[in-house]
Amino acid sequence: MKHVLNFIPVVAGLVMAVTAAGQPQHGRPIAEGHLVAGVEGRVVYDPNDSQWAFIPKEPITDGKGLLSAGESVALLTCSVLEQMAQLAGEQKTIDVRLWAMATEYRGQNFLFSLYFLPLKEAEKDLSKPTAPDSIESKDADQTEKKTKESILPSEIVAMMKDQRTPDLRRLDELVVVSTDHNLIHRTGLIERRGDEMVFTPDAFGQNVAKESYRLLPCQTLLAVERQMQRTLGRSRYVISGVITEYEGQMYLLPRRAVRTYSHGNFTP
Repeated sequence: MKHVLNFIPVVAGLVMAVTAAGQPQHGRPIAEGHLVAGVEGRVVYDPNDSQWAFIPKEPITDGKGLLSAGESVALLTCSVLEQMAQLAGEQKTIDVRLWAMATEYRGQNFLFSLYFLPLKEAEKDLSKPTAPDSIESKDADQTEKKTKESILPSEIVAMMKDQRTPDLRRLDELVVVSTDHNLIHRTGLIERRGDEMVFTPDAFGQNVAKESYRLLPCQTLLAVERQMQRTLGRSRYVISGVITEYEGQMYLLPRRAVRTYSHGNFTP
């Protein structure tokens, strides 16, 4: 009996450990590529960090990592963020329903915004009786509703009506709701400029101005940084990713980067 009593706490401890391991853990980053689909929250500007952030009203989890409700997560600079910042105005805050893709960089999560819907500051109090709307106002409301729906991209309207979650593998379709577009298998140089890593595609003799893109924090950028620590100077990569613009500056969220070595006329 003594051995049985000693065995019970051991089994109980194992059960608790397995149960805890199967639950999302606070402080553990959510996986890069996880889609935040239509989560309500507040976008705010932190003057101390000079950074926009999203504060969700509900927990965000991929089943392993966890961003708690009310926990601030940094927003990556992109064209969608610029639209939200413009709507936020001088108050530097706006309530939204946000679609975004999570990235991870050095143990910290960031959100790359794909789409958003601004929310009203206060909902109508349904407990108070209201006078019936006139026929004219009802017609105007219907017209306004149709106009708003027609402005929205058809993909997002379908998702909202069917309450479906967008497939992350269709990111190429999601980015068309903004001015973002894809960079596919472009060769160029990556170099550090101050605190930032910058990618400059090769022109290959074409009479075009060289455009440089600041690389946004993600696991691909971290892998590139670690590779470049073992080399000197600039490094050449073949990169695919999403190009975005924020306040006149061009940025690139790299999705794939492969080190390459050039020869002949293409050597810098």
